[in-house]
Amino acid sequence: MAQLNKVIQIERYHEGFAAGVAKMWNLSRDGWGGDTRVMTEEQVKKKEANSDNIELYLALDGEEVVGYCGLSEYKEDTGSLYIPLLNVRTDYHGHKIGKKLLLQALEKTVELGWPRLDLYTWAGNTKAVPLYKKCGFFWEDRDDSTHLMNFIPQVLNTPLLKPVFEKLDWYGDSTRLIEVKPDGTKENGFTFYEYSWQNAGTSARVQFERTSRGISLIETDDFILQMKLADHEVIQEEEREFEITVVNKGDAPISFKADGADSRRVKYDFNAEGMVDDKSTISATFTVEKGEEPSNWRTHPSIKATVWINGLECELKLGIFPINPAKIEASYSGNLSFLEKETSMNVEISNNLNEDAVFELNFPQDEQVVLANQTFTVEIPARGRKTLSVPLTVKQHGFYKPELKITATKADGQKLTFLQEVSVSFKGLGERFGGESKDFWHIFNGLGQINVRKRDLLTSAARNNKKNQPLAFLTPKLGKPYSLEFTKKKPSSVTWEINDSSIDMKICLESAEMEGLHLTQTYRLFGDGIIHTWAEVENKGESVHPDVAFSQPVYHEMERVYFPLDGEVVHFSENRIMEIGELETERITGNWYFTEGHSGPIGLAWSESSNAGPESWQFIIEDQFGKLVPGAKAVSGTITLSLGAFQNVEEFIAYAEQVPIRKKPEPTSDLCFKADQLVTKPDTDLAFTLKTHRNSYLDGTITIGDEIHAVTADMEKTSHSMTVPTGALQPVSILEATYAGNGTEARFKELLISPSGSVTAGTEDGTFIIDNGIITLKADPAFYPGIYSMEVNGHEWLANSYPELTAKSWWNPWAGGMKTVPNGINTFSLLKEKSHAEVVELTDSEGNKWTGLAISTEFKEHKQWKDVQYAQYYLMLPGVPVVASFTEVKDAGGKNLADEIWITDMFVGGSELTDVRISVSDSQQGHAYYAGSEEIPLLLDGDSYFSSNSCDDRFYMIPNNDASPTDAYTNKEVLQLVSRHKGDFEKSAPLFLLFDERRLTGDLLKKLRRVQF
Repeated sequence: MAQLNKVIQIERYHEGFAAGVAKMWNLSRDGWGGDTRVMTEEQVKKKEANSDNIELYLALDGEEVVGYCGLSEYKEDTGSLYIPLLNVRTDYHGHKIGKKLLLQALEKTVELGWPRLDLYTWAGNTKAVPLYKKCGFFWEDRDDSTHLMNFIPQVLNTPLLKPVFEKLDWYGDSTRLIEVKPDGTKENGFTFYEYSWQNAGTSARVQFERTSRGISLIETDDFILQMKLADHEVIQEEEREFEITVVNKGDAPISFKADGADSRRVKYDFNAEGMVDDKSTISATFTVEKGEEPSNWRTHPSIKATVWINGLECELKLGIFPINPAKIEASYSGNLSFLEKETSMNVEISNNLNEDAVFELNFPQDEQVVLANQTFTVEIPARGRKTLSVPLTVKQHGFYKPELKITATKADGQKLTFLQEVSVSFKGLGERFGGESKDFWHIFNGLGQINVRKRDLLTSAARNNKKNQPLAFLTPKLGKPYSLEFTKKKPSSVTWEINDSSIDMKICLESAEMEGLHLTQTYRLFGDGIIHTWAEVENKGESVHPDVAFSQPVYHEMERVYFPLDGEVVHFSENRIMEIGELETERITGNWYFTEGHSGPIGLAWSESSNAGPESWQFIIEDQFGKLVPGAKAVSGTITLSLGAFQNVEEFIAYAEQVPIRKKPEPTSDLCFKADQLVTKPDTDLAFTLKTHRNSYLDGTITIGDEIHAVTADMEKTSHSMTVPTGALQPVSILEATYAGNGTEARFKELLISPSGSVTAGTEDGTFIIDNGIITLKADPAFYPGIYSMEVNGHEWLANSYPELTAKSWWNPWAGGMKTVPNGINTFSLLKEKSHAEVVELTDSEGNKWTGLAISTEFKEHKQWKDVQYAQYYLMLPGVPVVASFTEVKDAGGKNLADEIWITDMFVGGSELTDVRISVSDSQQGHAYYAGSEEIPLLLDGDSYFSSNSCDDRFYMIPNNDASPTDAYTNKEVLQLVSRHKGDFEKSAPLFLLFDERRLTGDLLKKLRRVQF
């Protein structure tokens, strides 16, 4: 625990504190589960500039920021402020700094006249919960969150209680029992929270009812005042009674006055006045109009009474839960429905009565859906529930929303009749429609649907009808400063519009905090799973708004995500899930991200003119509109959500960047270890870099062989470079390294190539022979435009017919060997064209010289390919068992090559075909197949290789990144390998052949793709 330098001061935040706040967060990690994310001064400035805090209080020990407490308007409910974030630096725990910050926020709430202050925590926060409770918070007993409410502001601002708190200290004189568990006394469905105080001369207690968030009882030394109701649940439109009781605890009579009038759905009208000598009770009737079922997140419809005792005022409240005699909900289990097919929907009936009853459900006649029966009868015990299967036939796709007439018959014969709508969507391919259910507004198009939650405009989109989705658009915000007003505001209108291939839902919102600004949010759903959303803002008022901005927060539970960071495509593919807060805005270098989770491929893209980046657990997409004068309009960039419309990341990048074609990226890992050079230079130390793309400093040790390198958090690095002595290297070396740190142990393997010796080249009887000391390649362009022989350490790997063409298996003529040609050109056509070869020396992208053959072909005879000239390259480094092969189009001859496919094929065999074994690794187990035994077509994976009984080497083929998976085909006569890759190139990316005795993985071999020419 830190020693305090000075008395802790509470100050309001300004940008001058940003660096100190960043330091505070970076030193507070242990208090947040050991989070290692890094916060910078700039991030703090941006976060707080975009914040919706009314106030932000900082605790200072001299110049050090050691505590943080935000105060904003509560977004989930009316009538409350909210502490979104409270933190004390871990090394300052125990100095009562959290209490100081809380009391400051509470004081401000009282000063501003708000009745309540809320916050959320987690159930295991046993250190803080007692502090919260001592400061007046009650822990609400709920499944969905750990939510705390503080009613002390209402207590202190109630005129009737002010004289009492001239004698009592609300904090120091509290006698409330503090326990680390949810609070509340339950009675007749109500939950009551109670404060109590006592000192030498004065005592008091005040009860609050949970759902009204209001006072239901006050007891002082002079009186007891209480509002009562028999049950929390009240059947709609049924007359009920409540009562207010006053007990006079003193000798002198007290004056009492009360009145109340309709409060939204709750209808009543009463007033009373008189003197109370001993005890007085007044009662009044009320009814509740039909309406929506109240939410746990909001204040419920309430009975309210203003009461005066001896002229001092207070407000009493009791929340009620309006119900029908039964709750009816309908659902359809399938995502798509099929016309004229018998099916069924489920109807769940919950008996809300305290006694058994028989329920009769009458469905109206409807052209859209024909029911086998219109009437269903079911007996349900008190407070019980049953689900009916309702047989039906769908005649038309659309939103089915019948109003059911329901009659409940009690045991004594009394009948209660009420109407209730249920809603079910019957989706069909190509069918577009919208609709409104109890809790949502919807649009549907084919498989897809968008659901906007009425409570807070949270918007989910999916290709199914599941309730929980991994991605949601949260409530939009207008600013700056940004406001949460739309989380509690009903739209002025929700409309649907069907277009040729899509359907729109427009939600119109009127801002109260930015006078005159009207926001229209449009969601457009296409049938292929594409969603567009954008906002239009119009100033319909008379004020000029100098700086208008729009913010669209996104929530996404990401799995196997690709993100454009530092100019690379980073794949967070490990078991460790990537959270939005682990990204740094400054490192995002694209306008998209893409995930491949269990919900299928999901892509999100935004306009290049928008700003986007993480903010805590949300991803924020923001548009700056600037000045809006009366009558001015502004439109945000369009956000695109793809739900399976794009199946892979390169397709989605091409869409996001608005280019017709995009090369397949070679993703990098979120934690990567990389040799600075793949090909090592003689007599130079090896250089390596460890890099994390997560927003946390490296903090651990890297072990490479016998070398140990430390990188600690105080070095503030997300990337660390180091060198190690070369040592004895093989032509192909595998170097292993381990990183232990940040709660992770990661093992890496890096491929290193070490050339030695020289490459010789010559011709013999028209045959070109290239030898690098391990591999000998032979080609004779007069025989065939390809290489016909590839000997590795004296073992021949290619089957060929050199020097004469022959017929073999399905091929006539057949030459064997290895070549690359455009798709669709057969051997006869190829042999009509002229080819020649030459020895070449080329330098790769890292400056290494490769030597080999270029075999050039110029099409003169072929009608479709006339005037196209291309060259095949087969290149080697001295002493290295690797061949790099690629194709270059020297002259396209005016031909459009964009949609062409090029085929590299080779015939493997050597001396005996049956000696060759093909090893593959599928998801279940490893398999091996023998060539030359029977007809077997195969699709090779990245871990596949070939071996031969007559040599020790394994033969690996690493196709280029733009290639489809490699095909292998064997029968009794041949083993052919085929790699297909896209044709829109001047130079294709290289394909590699590697020979090694060791078992190598596809992930390791792919590192050769660093070599580009």
